[in-house]
Amino acid sequence: MAFDDDDSPLAAGPAPADGEGGASIVEETLEDDMPDYKLFASAFSKKGVSSQTIRKGEKDFETHGTRAQDGALESSRRALEDVLSYTRIHKGDAWARGWCFPDFWMDETNVALDYEGMWLKDRVVVMEHEKGGWMKDIGRVASGSKDQLGVGRLWLLPEEAIYLVERGTVDLWWPYTDFETLVPKGSATSGPPRPGFGPDDYDVGLPLSLEAAYSLFIGYEDEQGKTTLPKYQVYAHLKRAGFNILRAPPEQPRREPTEPSQTLWQWLFSFVQWEPGQGGKHRQQPFGPLVAPGLYRSYRPIYQQLALVPRHKPLPVPPSPSKPEDPFRVHFHVWKPGAGGFSKKNPPPPDFRIAVADTADSCLPTLEQIETLLESTPYDPAPEAWRGSPGRLYQRLKHGHRNVLVAVVDRGLVNFMRFGEVEEVARKAVEAVVAAAEEGEAEAEEGGDETVNYPVGGTLGVVGVSQRRIST
Repeated sequence: MAFDDDDSPLAAGPAPADGEGGASIVEETLEDDMPDYKLFASAFSKKGVSSQTIRKGEKDFETHGTRAQDGALESSRRALEDVLSYTRIHKGDAWARGWCFPDFWMDETNVALDYEGMWLKDRVVVMEHEKGGWMKDIGRVASGSKDQLGVGRLWLLPEEAIYLVERGTVDLWWPYTDFETLVPKGSATSGPPRPGFGPDDYDVGLPLSLEAAYSLFIGYEDEQGKTTLPKYQVYAHLKRAGFNILRAPPEQPRREPTEPSQTLWQWLFSFVQWEPGQGGKHRQQPFGPLVAPGLYRSYRPIYQQLALVPRHKPLPVPPSPSKPEDPFRVHFHVWKPGAGGFSKKNPPPPDFRIAVADTADSCLPTLEQIETLLESTPYDPAPEAWRGSPGRLYQRLKHGHRNVLVAVVDRGLVNFMRFGEVEEVARKAVEAVVAAAEEGEAEAEEGGDETVNYPVGGTLGVVGVSQRRIST
């Protein structure tokens, strides 16, 4: 027996209940509903349609074989096919064509033109026309002699070409003729196309689809003229969010720091055991009490001996830098949207440095990999204005002295994790305790209390420190 509500696809759903419980039920119901493609398809023939017009349709719990339900399902399928078969076209006044020349810069004679940050050998698409405001951080103009082919033209990286084709900005073509015929020297980069080289002249080339762009420019790691799928997904994710993004320049070889030469007297005095209170630093013995026996008149040398674990202190120049390896190396430099003074030719220091890791072929990084990744970035401590404010403690720890964002790509889903190099504590615990103790000593001296010094001794390392009566 068929249900009346199921027979009519236009029947209203259950009335929402009052209160917070009813609102949550309605919210879950809307999330479970399938989109109504009939409303989406009807929006093609209308102008000024807002996103609120395309609402989600109703969904039955199970099929019951009625003609009303079958008709509604078939109508939704036809609407879905119409939506998927919709052909996007380029407007005549904004039509921009890019020619695919993946091996143009592979010649060794062009090595002199490839400087830091240019990535000339990886640029695979040359723009015949340049229209729009998308060139702020996309593409680079090859510089060199005007008599050389390709110089003075805007060239795109693989991820840039796919992104522009995907958003419908660039019409990608495969050439049938040579480069000089398609992009002659001194030809205009703006304005209408030349006669015989319009969008309908298929004897000079073949238009490529988005699928063809993916197959041409998506490849393996370190493959010339291609990028990996996770890197493109991160690039497109950030570009759609409005960020300015460029490839990170290649890692430059670093010079190993040379140790200063040691004189004979320095070598001899290095064997001398310095005692505390004599201007030298006490050497910790591997046996015996934690605090060496002796007379102590302040807390500082005692606490220094109790600090067994060395405190990490970030250095501007790492003592032994090593080259980071994939995937935990910086791939992209990112700037916040709306940042003033941005130039892709001379970019300012980036706001974020991003490494891309795919969950399919990488695991959680080891401590050595994270240290190598952080040491490959410049020393960038928090601003001095943050140090004196207790409210800036979290921001100071988050910023650290070096920080890198790792974009973790899991089957197309992009998540970001921040790794930073910070000090072990915001303030030395030893200094805090010593400062409190010295403050108490100053108060005791003002009150005229008597000072009694106790020596430190004993095989168990029992510490007797300078005892004072401190009034509270």
